This record gives sequence, structure tokens and C-alpha cells, in this order.
Amino acid sequence: MKENKNKYSATVLLPKTNFPMRAGLPQKEPILLQFWKHINLYKKMMELSSDKERFILADGPPYANGRIHTGHALDKVLKDIIVKSHFLMGYHTPYVPGWDCHGLPIEQALIKEMKIDKRDIKDIPAFRQRAREFAMNFVNIQREGFVRLGVFGDWENPYLTMSNVYEGLTAEAFFDALEKGYVYKGKKAIYWCPTCETALADAETEYHDIVTTSIYLRFKLKEFDKNIFKDLDVSKDIYIAVWTTTPWTIPANMAAAVNKDEDYRIMRYADGSYIIAAEKLADAFIKTCSLNVTTAGKINGEKLVGMKYEHPLNKKLNPVIYTDFVTMDTGVGIVHIAPGHGEEDFQAGLQWHIDAFCPVDSKGVFTKDAGEFAGMHIFKANPLIIEKLDSIGTLVAKQDITHSYPHCWRCKKPIIFRATEQWFLSVDKDNLRSRLVEQIEHTKWYPASGENRIKSMVQLRPDWCLSRQRFWGVPLMLFYCKSCGKVQINHELFKMLTERTIKEGSDFWFKEDAAQILPKDYACSCGCKEFTKEKDILDVWFDSGVSWKEVLKYRGLGFPADVYLEGSDQHRGWFQTSLIAATVLEGRAPFKNVVTHGMITDQEGRAMHKSAGNSVEPDEIINKYGADILRLWVSFTDYSDDVRLSNEILAGPVDSYRKIRNTIRYALGNLYDYDPALHKPAPEAMAELDKYMLDRLDDLIKSVIADYKEFRFRKAMRSITDYCILDLSSLMLDASKDRLYTLGVSSPARRSAQAALSEILITVLKLMAPVLSFTAEEAWQEFKKLPAGKDLEESIFFSSFPKGVSKRFDKSIDEKWDKIRDIRAIVLKSLEEARQKGLIGSSLEAKVILNSSDEKEKEFLHETMPLWPEVAIVSQAELAKEPGKEKLDVLVEHAKGAKCSRCWQWKEDVGNDEQYSDVCGRCAGVLKHEHKDA
Repeated sequence: MKENKNKYSATVLLPKTNFPMRAGLPQKEPILLQFWKHINLYKKMMELSSDKERFILADGPPYANGRIHTGHALDKVLKDIIVKSHFLMGYHTPYVPGWDCHGLPIEQALIKEMKIDKRDIKDIPAFRQRAREFAMNFVNIQREGFVRLGVFGDWENPYLTMSNVYEGLTAEAFFDALEKGYVYKGKKAIYWCPTCETALADAETEYHDIVTTSIYLRFKLKEFDKNIFKDLDVSKDIYIAVWTTTPWTIPANMAAAVNKDEDYRIMRYADGSYIIAAEKLADAFIKTCSLNVTTAGKINGEKLVGMKYEHPLNKKLNPVIYTDFVTMDTGVGIVHIAPGHGEEDFQAGLQWHIDAFCPVDSKGVFTKDAGEFAGMHIFKANPLIIEKLDSIGTLVAKQDITHSYPHCWRCKKPIIFRATEQWFLSVDKDNLRSRLVEQIEHTKWYPASGENRIKSMVQLRPDWCLSRQRFWGVPLMLFYCKSCGKVQINHELFKMLTERTIKEGSDFWFKEDAAQILPKDYACSCGCKEFTKEKDILDVWFDSGVSWKEVLKYRGLGFPADVYLEGSDQHRGWFQTSLIAATVLEGRAPFKNVVTHGMITDQEGRAMHKSAGNSVEPDEIINKYGADILRLWVSFTDYSDDVRLSNEILAGPVDSYRKIRNTIRYALGNLYDYDPALHKPAPEAMAELDKYMLDRLDDLIKSVIADYKEFRFRKAMRSITDYCILDLSSLMLDASKDRLYTLGVSSPARRSAQAALSEILITVLKLMAPVLSFTAEEAWQEFKKLPAGKDLEESIFFSSFPKGVSKRFDKSIDEKWDKIRDIRAIVLKSLEEARQKGLIGSSLEAKVILNSSDEKEKEFLHETMPLWPEVAIVSQAELAKEPGKEKLDVLVEHAKGAKCSRCWQWKEDVGNDEQYSDVCGRCAGVLKHEHKDA
């Protein structure tokens, strides 16, 4: 057998290709990156599509303060799939990547590196220069990481929020909003980080569970209508109960709020004094505080309003008020109000004309207004305040509780509400809030649940605090008159400041005094010519929130963008700030579609952290498997939810990739001698299986393009994978080996298979290119070396998706072959059972006898019988003569005759040809025609 095998091996047309089975992506991908760079790929793509309809994905800027992580990879690869797929659909798709370069994280990193405190920064321009260098270093590092992922874009001309042009446009946007009346300066209780010493936006906070001491207190009523308590002994003290989880806010207490529509229980202590709490919460209050009290009466909340109680620490008289946020789910139904330390409390203060008293400085330390606690940090003062309240008889009980509390997104420390003067953008001016909701409803959200998520956030959000007490950012370029204090709102002045910033950046604001910056002889409306400068900078969320202004309008790409894509956390971040800024300045949202992805977790669903030892870094994956594996994993995820990643999870994409690659390799290997100009058969002359595969390919083209359009990458790539593995590899290539290898070079059946394979391969490579960019290009370049690929474009990314296949065949062929595939699955199972019993070894040793009890089914088997040796990869097939007992009967026998030494099929005519006594008649004919010396 060995001798015969060697004797005819040269006559068998086995696959030939230099496309390797082992990918070696970590080594090969950098070579392809160099190729793309050498041919100036991105620039040429833009030139080729310059006259096409635009499709713009506007990039949300990552923060320039570290190396890329898997969250970055997920985000950028999803964007890249969108951009590439739409380019291949025939759109012009310029992609301008960007970076968020200003803000607190960089300041903190530098302060830590320089071993100084914020107050030690005297040379602000020098500090800003160091911050600029810090950010630029990580822009370069991250850019290199994104390019390594195979992400295409205008990497040489990104937008940077610290560039001169961007800073100027940001300042212009602020001035425009100010002139339109949306921006105002006011005192409000806002999120404040005492560690970072700055105001925080809602999007800069995160909630974590902490354990704190909650306290139940009693405030003594001092002024009230005695007739209301006519059934009580008013010579005894009457208290109202309050409950708080923030004891440090008690020095700032200015009122106590009740629900005017609820009833309150009056309870009598053993000494005759009274305490009042909500009826619905009174029993829980008694139990929690272990009170020895009896019920003395009931009073409606509305009657308590207007009474005054004595503040236990400063002895001032404060009012009892009502608000709509006093609920009956926790506490005692009476809320301690400190307008200087809570958003709802602040609003209640405005409603009742109560001062937003805030005895806490920027570092979270009590001022002298806090009396004996002055100089103490608020959190450290907590136990001392509780001790004081206990010593004066105000403390009823204390209890440690676990509850969710806001923390700074950057330093991870607890934050506070603090009433300070800041610059705000009103979300209610000119009906802005409802206009934002309208824009949200006119946007298409992926997933659809994103619409309600952001809508609810916008409906409840407070005014946007725009000012920050930091150095590294776009300064609030405002002047105050030294005489009257009026802020200078002057269009020509703003225009001058904008133009200067665009030209040279904003550092001049920190280098020059007001007189040097202002036009000569500039005067306030009051006549004064002396001014001071605003010291705060703009919120960095305003920076990134106007990225559309630089990318879409200034660069002329077109406003609005077709797509914004970021993590789901950006419903309260970039999506929202971009929406607000664009609606204020342009009257509409800056996007038509918004796509959101989840966060990356480990295999168990836990958040990834280096400190937890469960992180998987992009470099680790790329160096081990290659970027295409990471890209394939991204495409396979249900990115609308949180996405799990681990080395075990990556095994799935690795296995799928191996199968796809082997299919491509096999297809390439069978096209080495195919030239469509010479060998392509007429469509109607093609084998039925090949027609069927082209029809299946047509379905694939349409479904994949539809999925790409709707950002269903998982479905698109799964369809491509299934076609490669189930249609191409398991069916066509498996069933076509005999005609590809043994029928002879110019056999019509072989040329038919090659014609189908050529079209299939070109199409599949194009369809998978948005995801498996490196592998698609590698195979494309290998294909270009073959006669069938000599006219292919220089790069696969200079091509486009086909609209469909070259010829769609009759629907009856598809129906017939779908049925053949169903039967084939049963036949293959029977062959495997015969192999396990030792009846056969290879399937080519088998003869299958098919039968059916159903007349129509038996007729179908009869009509298709000539196909079954090829389809089932057996030597012989026949239809049973006797009636069948089942819907489908499959009998496997050992094939008759002898094994052909060339095609390995068992035939009864082996040896009939004297010249070729060990081969079948078919192979003997091929040998005589093409291999006379064999």
C-alpha cells in the first residue's frame, strides 16, 4: 500500500498554499501593520471614498493617564468594527480618535510625583506644562496600543482637549452658553471632594457601601401654639425626634421637616416629657431605641409646621417645615435639614428662605462657625459630636448601619455635599429639560433600554456645576469689575479671548494679569477700568461634551454624528454632557444613534482590578494569541451587558479562529491552478452543490450586512463562523475532496468547485475583515499571488462588500439541498456507529443502503442517489428495493470490490485496466489522459 500510495501521490491534486495552518499572529500582525503604514492605508481609504455618503462615528475620548486596558480594547474594537463595516458598505467613514487630557487625575498624579500639596503650587504655568507633557506621554502610549489592535483612524491628527484649537472652541462654547443665558453663578449644595478639594459632577461620583453611625436625636420645641397640645401637660418638655446618618451635619442644622399629610404620634416618657415621631414609624422607633414610652396622642404633620425648636449646640431657634421628600420608609418621619450639605435640603432652604449655612471648608474641616468643633475634619469629628449630643441629653440612641454612600471617582474617598458659589448651567431655562427628553426620544438607542435610562437621569438631574477649583483645564475666562463686582459679559471680548486661545492656547490666562489680557481702555458699564480674573477652570466633562464642536463642525465632518458609542456608564457622563451642550448651542442632539457596551468582568462576574489579581491585560492577550483573537472575542460578546473575560473564556474564540483559518487555508490551497479567465464555467453548468453554496453565500451576504448596519456584531460573526465551519468545511470541502483531488486538472466538476470556492473565499474575507482585520488581509495578500486573485485590490480594505453573489439560482435547489443535509446528518451518524463497531475504518470503506417507508421520501432518495457517494463520502450508495419500515432507514455495509490505490474508493472495477491494475476505471482514465508516465 505504501508503494502504491507513493506511486500515485504525484497524480493527486492535493492543496498547495503558503498560507500557514499555525497563525503566528503575535509575529505576523506587526508585519501587516507595517504594510498598512507603507501603503498609507487609511489616507487611501479616505481618498477612495471621498465622493461617497458620509457615515461618522464620533469618538468619545479616553483619559490620557495610563496604558490601555481591556475596557479600552472592547470600546475601540467595537468602534473599529462599525467604521470598517460601513466603509466596506460604501460609505466615507473618517474616524478622528481623541483624548481627554485635562482634569483631576493628572493633577493628582503630578502632585504625588512632586510630593507637594495643591496649595504649594505657585508657578501655575510651569505646573500646567508638566501636566501637558504627562498627558502627551500617555496619548502616545495609548495611541500605540490602539494601533496595535488594528484600529484604523486619523492617528496623526487626533483631537486633544488640551490643544490650542480645542481649548479655544471649548471657551467659545462656554461663552455662547453664557450669552444665551444658560450659565449663571450661584450658591448651591453640590458634590464636593474634600480630599481633592474640588466640586464634582454627578458623573464623577460612584457609590460604595460604608458603615456609619446613625443617630436618633430629640430637639426641644420652644415656640408653638399651646392650644395644639391642649391635651398635654405643656409645662413638660416636648421634643421632636430626628434621625440622621451624617452626625457631622448637625452643626449646620437649620430646620426640621415633616410630611404635612402624615399623622404623628405623641409619646410620653416616664418623667412626663413628650417626644413626637411619625405614626407609621413610631413602633420601629420605640423598638430600635428601647424607649419606655406610652402613647399620649396624635397630631397631623401640618399642625407641626411653623413651630420652632432649639438647636442643641448653638441654641438658635429653627423652624419646623414640610417638604415632599419626607417619606415613611426609614427613620422617624422628621428630617434634619442642613441646606448647606444636601441637594434636597438646599432646595427646601430656597423654598422656605432658609440660609445655606455651611461651616465646612474646602478640605472638609469645620470653620470657626462650627463652634467647639472648629479645626476638626468632619469625619473625625463624628464621634465627638455624638459624644457632645449625648452629654447634653439630645442623643436618644445610636446604631451602626451599612448604607450606600457617594465617593469620588478618582481618589475613591467619601465625598460630601457642600454649599459653595459656583458657575452652573441651568437645565430648566427655556424648557431645556423637556427639549433634552425630546432629543433623547428622537435618537435610536442600542440597546433600547438606554433610552429610558438616560431619560430618567435627565428628568431628575440638577443644574450642571461647570466650575472646578483646579489648575489643569480650560480656565473660566471671566473678568469681575473691582468696583461693582459685575461679571463682564461682552461678545467682542469673548471673541477676542476665543481667537487668542485658538492661536496660542489658554496658558496666557495664568501668566498675565487682567490689564494685560483686556483690550486697552476696556471699562465696565459702571466706568471702572480695574478687574479681577476668575480663578476656576471648566469641568472636564464640558471639555469632552463639546467634542462635536471640534470634530464634526470645525473639521467639517458634518453635524450631527451618525453614532456615539461608549460604556453604559456614559448615560450619566459623556452622552449626557454632549446632549446638553449640543442642545443648548445647536438646538439638537449631536448624535443620531447611541450604542452602549457593558463593563468588563472576570469569569465570575467580578469587576477586574490588578490589585484583585483577576485582570487580563490587552498586551497579555495580544502577545499570546494576537490582536485578531481579542477582536474576535469582542465580536462574540453580548456587549449590551457586562462582558466576562478570562483565559478560559478566550478558549472559545481561539477554537473558532482556528477553524475559520483552516477553512480559509483549505480554500486557498485548492485554487492554486484556477484562473477564472480560462476556467470559470457558465453558471448553469456548475455542480448543484456549488450552486447551493453560492445561494447560501448570498443569504450570508445579506444577513451579515444587515447585522453590521444594526451593530449586531455577535450575530454577524457567528453567521460567518457557521458558514465557514458548517457549510464550507463540513459540507462542501469535505464532500468535494474527491472531485478536487482525483478527477483531473480540467474536470468540469473540479472547475465548478474552484469557481464556487474562489467567489466564496473573496466574499468571506471581505465580510470578516471588519473583525478579523489582520487575518483577512493576510489571506487577501496570499490570494493575490494566485491567478484567481491577480486583479484583487492592493488591500482588502480598498474593496467593498458585494451586494450579492454573481448568480442566484433556483429556490428549488436550496430546498433540495437543505433536505439532503438533514438526511446526510443521519447517514453520517450511522457511519460513525459502524466505525465504532469495527465494520468499517474510513467512510470510503462503506456502502450505504437507504430506504424509507414514505413514498415521497423514497422517491427523493431515488432522484438524489447519484449524489450520495460524494455527499456521504462513501464508495457506494444504493436504494433498497424492499419497502422501508421507518421514515429513513440507513444500512451500512462494507463496500464491495477492492480499494483503488489512487482515490482510495472501493470499486468493483479495480484491476480491469491491465496498464493500471491497482486503480479503478475512473482513475485509470485520468492517468492515461494526464499522467502517462505514472
